[in-house]
Amino acid sequence: MSGATGMVHECVLYSTADQLADQLVPRVRTALAAGEPVVAVLGEGGRAALADALGPDANAVQFHDPARVHSVPAFTVAVRWARLTKRLENPAGRTTVVSQHVEGLPQCDPGHWARLDAALNVALHGLPITMLCLYPDHGDVLPGARSTHRTLLTDGHSAPSDAYRDPQDVVAEYPPPPPPDLGPPDAELGFDLTGLSAVRHLVASMSAPIGQAPERIADLVLAVNEIASNSVEHGAGSGRLRLWTTPAGITAEIYDTGRMTVPFPGIVAPPPSGERGRGLWLASELSDVLQVWSDSDGTVVRVFMERDGS
Repeated sequence: MSGATGMVHECVLYSTADQLADQLVPRVRTALAAGEPVVAVLGEGGRAALADALGPDANAVQFHDPARVHSVPAFTVAVRWARLTKRLENPAGRTTVVSQHVEGLPQCDPGHWARLDAALNVALHGLPITMLCLYPDHGDVLPGARSTHRTLLTDGHSAPSDAYRDPQDVVAEYPPPPPPDLGPPDAELGFDLTGLSAVRHLVASMSAPIGQAPERIADLVLAVNEIASNSVEHGAGSGRLRLWTTPAGITAEIYDTGRMTVPFPGIVAPPPSGERGRGLWLASELSDVLQVWSDSDGTVVRVFMERDGS
Protein backbone atom coordinates (compact mmCIF):
# COMPACT_ATOMS: atom_id res chain seq x y z
CA MET A 1 0.00 0.00 0.00
CA SER A 2 2.97 2.30 -0.57
CA GLY A 3 1.84 5.82 -1.45
CA ALA A 4 -1.74 5.24 -0.33
CA THR A 5 -3.80 8.23 0.74
CA GLY A 6 -6.95 8.11 2.79
CA MET A 7 -8.33 4.90 4.23
CA VAL A 8 -7.16 1.45 3.14
CA HIS A 9 -9.44 -1.29 4.48
CA GLU A 10 -8.24 -4.70 3.35
CA CYS A 11 -9.27 -8.24 4.24
CA VAL A 12 -6.27 -10.50 4.90
CA LEU A 13 -7.07 -14.18 4.41
CA TYR A 14 -5.02 -16.88 6.11
CA SER A 15 -5.17 -20.59 6.87
CA THR A 16 -2.53 -20.96 9.61
CA ALA A 17 -0.91 -18.70 12.19
CA ASP A 18 2.38 -18.83 10.25
CA GLN A 19 0.60 -17.74 7.07
CA LEU A 20 -1.03 -14.92 9.03
CA ALA A 21 2.40 -13.70 10.09
CA ASP A 22 3.85 -14.05 6.59
CA GLN A 23 1.05 -11.87 5.21
CA LEU A 24 1.53 -9.16 7.83
CA VAL A 25 5.28 -8.88 8.36
CA PRO A 26 6.07 -6.94 5.12
CA ARG A 27 3.29 -4.41 5.81
CA VAL A 28 4.17 -3.99 9.47
CA ARG A 29 7.91 -3.61 8.85
CA THR A 30 7.29 -1.03 6.13
CA ALA A 31 5.10 1.02 8.48
CA LEU A 32 7.58 0.76 11.36
CA ALA A 33 10.49 1.75 9.11
CA ALA A 34 8.56 4.90 8.18
CA GLY A 35 8.11 5.74 11.86
CA GLU A 36 4.37 5.15 11.72
CA PRO A 37 2.33 3.76 14.64
CA VAL A 38 1.24 0.13 14.34
CA VAL A 39 -1.54 -1.30 16.52
CA ALA A 40 -2.40 -5.01 16.61
CA VAL A 41 -5.50 -6.70 18.05
CA LEU A 42 -4.80 -10.42 17.73
CA GLY A 43 -5.77 -13.66 19.39
CA GLU A 44 -3.08 -15.53 21.30
CA GLY A 45 -1.91 -17.63 18.36
CA GLY A 46 -1.82 -14.73 15.93
CA ARG A 47 -0.02 -12.46 18.37
CA ALA A 48 2.64 -15.07 19.14
CA ALA A 49 3.20 -15.85 15.45
CA LEU A 50 3.53 -12.18 14.47
CA ALA A 51 5.82 -11.37 17.41
CA ASP A 52 8.08 -14.32 16.60
CA ALA A 53 8.26 -13.36 12.93
CA LEU A 54 9.02 -9.70 13.69
CA GLY A 55 11.67 -10.44 16.31
CA PRO A 56 12.89 -7.25 18.05
CA ASP A 57 10.62 -5.14 15.80
CA ALA A 58 7.64 -6.51 17.75
CA ASN A 59 8.58 -4.19 20.62
CA ALA A 60 7.45 -1.25 18.49
CA VAL A 61 3.97 -2.69 17.91
CA GLN A 62 1.15 -1.73 20.31
CA PHE A 63 -0.64 -5.00 21.10
CA HIS A 64 -4.19 -4.87 22.51
CA ASP A 65 -6.49 -7.54 23.95
CA PRO A 66 -9.34 -8.44 21.53
CA ALA A 67 -11.76 -9.14 24.39
CA ARG A 68 -11.31 -5.62 25.72
CA VAL A 69 -11.41 -3.89 22.33
CA HIS A 70 -14.61 -5.74 21.36
CA SER A 71 -16.33 -5.44 24.75
CA VAL A 72 -18.35 -2.53 23.32
CA PRO A 73 -20.78 -2.42 20.35
CA ALA A 74 -19.37 -2.58 16.84
CA PHE A 75 -20.20 1.04 16.02
CA THR A 76 -18.31 2.17 19.14
CA VAL A 77 -15.27 0.12 18.10
CA ALA A 78 -15.28 1.87 14.71
CA VAL A 79 -15.58 5.31 16.31
CA ARG A 80 -12.68 4.54 18.65
CA TRP A 81 -10.40 3.56 15.77
CA ALA A 82 -11.28 6.83 14.04
CA ARG A 83 -10.48 8.80 17.21
CA LEU A 84 -7.17 6.96 17.60
CA THR A 85 -6.23 7.75 14.01
CA LYS A 86 -6.94 11.43 14.52
CA ARG A 87 -4.91 11.52 17.74
CA LEU A 88 -1.94 9.76 16.14
CA GLU A 89 -2.18 11.54 12.82
CA ASN A 90 1.01 13.19 11.63
CA PRO A 91 1.77 14.95 8.33
CA ALA A 92 4.38 12.39 7.31
CA GLY A 93 2.57 9.11 7.73
CA ARG A 94 -0.30 6.80 8.45
CA THR A 95 -1.59 4.59 11.21
CA THR A 96 -1.65 0.82 10.59
CA VAL A 97 -4.12 -1.34 12.52
CA VAL A 98 -4.07 -5.14 12.36
CA SER A 99 -7.31 -6.66 13.68
CA GLN A 100 -8.15 -10.37 13.79
CA HIS A 101 -11.60 -11.96 13.63
CA VAL A 102 -11.63 -13.88 16.91
CA GLU A 103 -14.33 -16.45 17.55
CA GLY A 104 -16.17 -16.72 20.84
CA LEU A 105 -15.67 -13.25 22.31
CA PRO A 106 -18.40 -12.76 24.94
CA GLN A 107 -19.87 -9.49 23.65
CA CYS A 108 -19.83 -10.35 19.94
CA ASP A 109 -23.08 -11.52 18.38
CA PRO A 110 -22.94 -13.26 14.96
CA GLY A 111 -23.34 -9.97 13.08
CA HIS A 112 -20.66 -8.09 15.02
CA TRP A 113 -17.84 -8.44 12.50
CA ALA A 114 -19.81 -7.58 9.36
CA ARG A 115 -21.43 -4.65 11.19
CA LEU A 116 -18.01 -3.48 12.42
CA ASP A 117 -16.38 -3.62 9.00
CA ALA A 118 -19.30 -1.75 7.43
CA ALA A 119 -19.03 0.92 10.13
CA LEU A 120 -15.27 1.19 9.61
CA ASN A 121 -15.89 2.02 5.95
CA VAL A 122 -17.95 4.99 7.13
CA ALA A 123 -16.02 6.11 10.24
CA LEU A 124 -12.54 5.90 8.66
CA HIS A 125 -13.40 7.38 5.27
CA GLY A 126 -10.70 9.83 4.22
CA LEU A 127 -8.47 9.21 7.24
CA PRO A 128 -4.79 8.19 6.86
CA ILE A 129 -5.21 4.67 8.17
CA THR A 130 -4.46 1.20 6.87
CA MET A 131 -6.85 -1.29 8.48
CA LEU A 132 -5.85 -4.91 7.86
CA CYS A 133 -8.64 -7.27 8.96
CA LEU A 134 -7.58 -10.89 9.41
CA TYR A 135 -10.10 -13.60 8.52
CA PRO A 136 -9.63 -17.37 8.26
CA ASP A 137 -9.80 -18.49 4.65
CA HIS A 138 -12.79 -20.74 5.28
CA GLY A 139 -16.12 -20.92 7.05
CA ASP A 140 -19.24 -18.83 7.35
CA VAL A 141 -17.42 -15.56 7.98
CA LEU A 142 -16.04 -15.24 4.45
CA PRO A 143 -19.17 -13.88 2.71
CA GLY A 144 -19.38 -11.06 5.24
CA ALA A 145 -15.67 -10.32 4.94
CA ARG A 146 -15.81 -10.18 1.15
CA SER A 147 -18.82 -7.85 1.23
CA THR A 148 -17.19 -5.29 3.55
CA HIS A 149 -13.68 -5.00 2.09
CA ARG A 150 -12.83 -3.58 -1.31
CA THR A 151 -9.66 -5.68 -1.57
CA LEU A 152 -8.55 -9.11 -0.39
CA LEU A 153 -4.96 -10.05 0.42
CA THR A 154 -4.13 -13.71 -0.23
CA ASP A 155 -0.63 -15.20 -0.41
CA GLY A 156 0.88 -11.71 -0.54
CA HIS A 157 -1.26 -10.50 -3.46
CA SER A 158 -4.10 -7.99 -3.31
CA ALA A 159 -7.14 -8.34 -5.54
CA PRO A 160 -10.45 -6.45 -5.70
CA SER A 161 -13.43 -8.12 -4.03
CA ASP A 162 -16.25 -8.75 -6.48
CA ALA A 163 -18.71 -9.04 -3.57
CA TYR A 164 -18.22 -5.59 -1.97
CA ARG A 165 -21.50 -3.96 -0.90
CA ASP A 166 -22.59 -0.52 0.23
CA PRO A 167 -22.18 -0.24 4.04
CA GLN A 168 -25.85 0.70 4.46
CA ASP A 169 -26.92 -2.52 2.75
CA VAL A 170 -24.64 -4.55 5.01
CA VAL A 171 -26.02 -2.96 8.18
CA ALA A 172 -29.57 -3.51 6.95
CA GLU A 173 -28.72 -7.22 6.85
CA TYR A 174 -26.81 -7.19 10.17
CA PRO A 175 -28.57 -4.52 12.26
CA PRO A 176 -27.37 -3.72 15.79
CA PRO A 177 -29.15 -5.83 18.40
CA PRO A 178 -31.37 -4.02 20.91
CA PRO A 179 -29.58 -2.81 24.04
CA PRO A 180 -29.74 -5.32 26.90
CA ASP A 181 -32.35 -4.90 29.61
CA LEU A 182 -30.75 -3.16 32.59
CA GLY A 183 -33.59 -3.76 35.01
CA PRO A 184 -35.38 -1.07 37.03
CA PRO A 185 -33.64 2.31 36.70
CA ASP A 186 -32.18 4.17 39.66
CA ALA A 187 -34.01 7.30 38.50
CA GLU A 188 -36.37 8.30 35.69
CA LEU A 189 -38.13 11.39 34.44
CA GLY A 190 -40.64 12.23 31.73
CA PHE A 191 -39.93 15.45 29.86
CA ASP A 192 -41.01 17.79 27.10
CA LEU A 193 -39.62 21.13 25.95
CA THR A 194 -40.16 22.71 29.36
CA GLY A 195 -38.47 19.80 31.15
CA LEU A 196 -35.00 19.87 29.54
CA SER A 197 -33.49 21.77 32.47
CA ALA A 198 -34.82 19.07 34.84
CA VAL A 199 -33.18 16.43 32.61
CA ARG A 200 -29.81 18.17 32.91
CA HIS A 201 -30.17 18.56 36.67
CA LEU A 202 -31.05 14.90 37.20
CA VAL A 203 -28.09 13.65 35.14
CA ALA A 204 -25.70 15.90 37.06
CA SER A 205 -27.12 14.93 40.46
CA MET A 206 -26.87 11.20 39.68
CA SER A 207 -23.32 11.45 38.29
CA ALA A 208 -21.63 13.32 41.13
CA PRO A 209 -22.06 10.69 43.91
CA ILE A 210 -20.30 7.95 41.91
CA GLY A 211 -17.10 9.99 41.71
CA GLN A 212 -17.18 11.37 38.19
CA ALA A 213 -14.87 14.33 37.60
CA PRO A 214 -16.65 17.66 36.98
CA GLU A 215 -15.60 17.77 33.32
CA ARG A 216 -16.91 14.24 32.76
CA ILE A 217 -20.21 15.15 34.39
CA ALA A 218 -20.45 18.21 32.16
CA ASP A 219 -19.82 16.05 29.08
CA LEU A 220 -22.52 13.56 30.06
CA VAL A 221 -25.02 16.31 30.85
CA LEU A 222 -24.41 17.86 27.44
CA ALA A 223 -24.64 14.49 25.67
CA VAL A 224 -27.98 13.64 27.30
CA ASN A 225 -29.28 17.15 26.67
CA GLU A 226 -28.52 16.78 22.95
CA ILE A 227 -30.42 13.49 22.78
CA ALA A 228 -33.37 14.79 24.78
CA SER A 229 -33.49 17.92 22.62
CA ASN A 230 -33.63 15.69 19.53
CA SER A 231 -36.68 13.92 21.01
CA VAL A 232 -38.39 17.26 21.55
CA GLU A 233 -37.42 18.96 18.28
CA HIS A 234 -37.28 16.09 15.78
CA GLY A 235 -39.04 13.19 17.50
CA ALA A 236 -42.31 12.84 19.34
CA GLY A 237 -42.03 16.16 21.20
CA SER A 238 -41.52 14.43 24.52
CA GLY A 239 -39.62 11.50 25.99
CA ARG A 240 -38.50 9.66 29.08
CA LEU A 241 -35.07 9.68 30.71
CA ARG A 242 -33.87 6.66 32.70
CA LEU A 243 -30.58 6.40 34.59
CA TRP A 244 -28.58 3.50 36.02
CA THR A 245 -25.44 3.74 38.15
CA THR A 246 -23.07 0.79 38.62
CA PRO A 247 -19.47 0.32 39.76
CA ALA A 248 -18.50 0.58 36.08
CA GLY A 249 -20.13 3.96 35.46
CA ILE A 250 -23.44 5.59 34.59
CA THR A 251 -25.90 4.81 31.79
CA ALA A 252 -28.46 7.32 30.57
CA GLU A 253 -31.29 6.32 28.26
CA ILE A 254 -33.74 8.47 26.33
CA TYR A 255 -36.89 6.89 24.90
CA ASP A 256 -39.50 8.48 22.67
CA THR A 257 -42.20 7.20 20.34
CA GLY A 258 -40.60 8.57 17.17
CA ARG A 259 -38.72 6.37 14.71
CA MET A 260 -35.14 6.94 13.58
CA THR A 261 -33.86 5.62 10.27
CA VAL A 262 -30.22 6.80 10.41
CA PRO A 263 -28.08 3.76 9.48
CA PHE A 264 -24.89 4.86 11.31
CA PRO A 265 -26.04 7.15 14.13
CA GLY A 266 -23.34 9.32 15.66
CA ILE A 267 -20.45 7.79 13.73
CA VAL A 268 -19.42 10.82 11.67
CA ALA A 269 -20.05 14.53 11.94
CA PRO A 270 -22.67 15.83 9.50
CA PRO A 271 -21.55 18.43 6.95
CA PRO A 272 -21.62 22.05 8.16
CA SER A 273 -24.71 22.67 6.03
CA GLY A 274 -26.51 19.63 7.44
CA GLU A 275 -29.59 20.22 9.56
CA ARG A 276 -29.73 16.80 11.23
CA GLY A 277 -27.38 14.40 12.93
CA ARG A 278 -25.19 16.82 14.86
CA GLY A 279 -26.79 16.01 18.23
CA LEU A 280 -26.12 12.26 18.00
CA TRP A 281 -22.58 12.82 16.77
CA LEU A 282 -21.89 15.22 19.63
CA ALA A 283 -23.39 12.76 22.14
CA SER A 284 -21.12 10.03 20.75
CA GLU A 285 -18.05 12.24 21.03
CA LEU A 286 -18.85 13.22 24.62
CA SER A 287 -19.63 9.72 25.94
CA ASP A 288 -17.84 6.37 26.01
CA VAL A 289 -20.57 4.32 24.30
CA LEU A 290 -23.57 5.38 22.23
CA GLN A 291 -26.29 2.89 21.27
CA VAL A 292 -29.40 3.55 19.20
CA TRP A 293 -32.30 1.16 18.75
CA SER A 294 -35.46 1.94 16.79
CA ASP A 295 -38.51 -0.25 16.14
CA SER A 296 -42.26 0.11 15.70
CA ASP A 297 -42.66 1.19 19.34
CA GLY A 298 -40.18 4.06 19.20
CA THR A 299 -36.51 4.88 19.56
CA VAL A 300 -34.08 4.24 22.42
CA VAL A 301 -30.78 6.10 22.67
CA ARG A 302 -28.32 5.09 25.37
CA VAL A 303 -25.07 6.70 26.39
CA PHE A 304 -22.62 5.20 28.86
CA MET A 305 -19.90 7.05 30.75
CA GLU A 306 -17.21 4.98 32.44
CA ARG A 307 -16.39 5.70 36.05
CA ASP A 308 -13.16 7.68 36.28
CA GLY A 309 -10.20 5.34 36.47
CA SER A 310 -12.11 2.24 35.33
